[in-house]
Amino acid sequence: MLTQLYIKNYALFSEADIAIPEGLTILTGETGAGKSLLVGALGLIMGRRVDGSVLLLSDEKCIVEARFQKLSRSVKRIMGKFEDFDADDGEVIIRREIRPNGKSRAFINDTPVSLQMLKQVSSLLLDLHGQNENQMLLSADKQMDLVDAYAESSHLVDAFGIKMVRLDKISEELDSVRAQEEESSRQLEYFRFMVDELEKAELQAEEEEQLEQELNLLQNSEDVREALGMAVERLYQQDQAIFNQLGELLDPLKRVEGVDKSIAEEVSRLMEVQESVKESAFSFQNMLDTVGSDPERLAFLEERLSLYHGLKLKYNCQSGADLVGLLDSTVGKLDEFQSLEGRIGDLEQQRSKVLEELTIIGQQLEQARIQGKGNLEKLVTNLLSEVGFEKARFEVAIERNEHADGLLEIEGQRVKPISKGINKVYFLIQTNPGMPAGPLSQIASGGEVSRVMLAIKAALAEKSDFPVMIFDEIDTGISGEIANKVGNVMKKLSRRFQILSITHLPQIAAKGANHLQVKKRVVGDSTQSTVETLAHEERVKVLAEMLSGASPTESAMKNAAELMSS
Repeated sequence: MLTQLYIKNYALFSEADIAIPEGLTILTGETGAGKSLLVGALGLIMGRRVDGSVLLLSDEKCIVEARFQKLSRSVKRIMGKFEDFDADDGEVIIRREIRPNGKSRAFINDTPVSLQMLKQVSSLLLDLHGQNENQMLLSADKQMDLVDAYAESSHLVDAFGIKMVRLDKISEELDSVRAQEEESSRQLEYFRFMVDELEKAELQAEEEEQLEQELNLLQNSEDVREALGMAVERLYQQDQAIFNQLGELLDPLKRVEGVDKSIAEEVSRLMEVQESVKESAFSFQNMLDTVGSDPERLAFLEERLSLYHGLKLKYNCQSGADLVGLLDSTVGKLDEFQSLEGRIGDLEQQRSKVLEELTIIGQQLEQARIQGKGNLEKLVTNLLSEVGFEKARFEVAIERNEHADGLLEIEGQRVKPISKGINKVYFLIQTNPGMPAGPLSQIASGGEVSRVMLAIKAALAEKSDFPVMIFDEIDTGISGEIANKVGNVMKKLSRRFQILSITHLPQIAAKGANHLQVKKRVVGDSTQSTVETLAHEERVKVLAEMLSGASPTESAMKNAAELMSS
């Protein structure tokens, strides 16, 4: 509920700190005193745009602050989802500041927030019905919410919404995967040709380097054989071969190695050298046995290396190892394409399942709305007669949201699902017998729409959780007994919800549990407005003035007292 409203330097208000109690609070005052300015101040809390012209003193900033406490469980639950500010203690303070240059700032619990966030939060706390405004009731989306509240089908709406989020997620992923598949399919034939060509080549990462070494050896075989043969002879085969010379050198050294440890160490080293010479000679001999002139092998090597060279040029690779890597990556792309096809099939199955579930839940929701609308129509029609529409008839139209491209097929119809089901729901009203029922938006005055809203909310009082309701001149076009009935409906509704009502009618004003009066006075060279909370005696006098004028008679005072006690 709204417990306090603070206003500073706004329009005619220099400074006002207004405590607002529970129940029905009446707001009265003479014409031009500033009653509607209070509604305007609350409009700032709801995020309406404004400029510096609203400032009483043009060189000082304007502040409007509203304090909300005793939040309902549903509002607390929603508030808990906002990360922009902290509302853990169950209290919300909304503040709007307007600077002299016309720029504004918004705060929720002292945390700066955007205007969009302000509107989102304030809509949970305030329901403002101004006289010439486009009220919440005229929104088809809100009309659907009210029907669902009465039909107690909100759980189905939630279930449908969850499935719609799931459908959107699957559809988004499906579109992405299909786009990938489409892009891959354009290169698919090229990739397949590449893999076929590279696989037929039977490439190996180290082969090209090995082939080049072997080719170089064959191309220089005569020089290699001559060098190897000379090395084998001089290392091991000749009488004066290095191996034999080392043996002659080692014989006398071995006889004296026991004399000195250092000699023994050097002898050991020379023996190792002699053995290495022998091993090198044997290795060169083995090489010599394998090196020879082989024209067929030479032709094979040249042809094989030519294949590598051509493929490297064709696919812009630097080495045979790069070609092998290209083959592996392209095979991976082909496998990925196959997996995309499988993923598409899987997503299409998931999507079909969600569409089936949406169809089932959507029909259940539609049936719940149809079952609930009859009683709602009767109840609201009866209440309309109590708020001044004696011959009015209220109807709830429920239609399927048919569309040629609808995702759902229900009973041969293509239906487009929305976040809250498969239906369009809107209110119709017939104000005069014999005339066709028409949309509520065709009702001319804001006061009439406010009374229709009052009737609907009274019908839904036991099944809904409304924010603070503010009615600006709901009494437009009524008087006498009808005004008394409107007051009774508001009084009854205020037992569950907080209501602020601006009125000119004593019959409605008398129903309030509390009474605020806006007064205008001259301070120096300026006119300023103030707000006063009236005691019982003051209320009786104000009601009497509303009945008979500025100087109420004793009879008027008596009538006012009777109105308050009725």
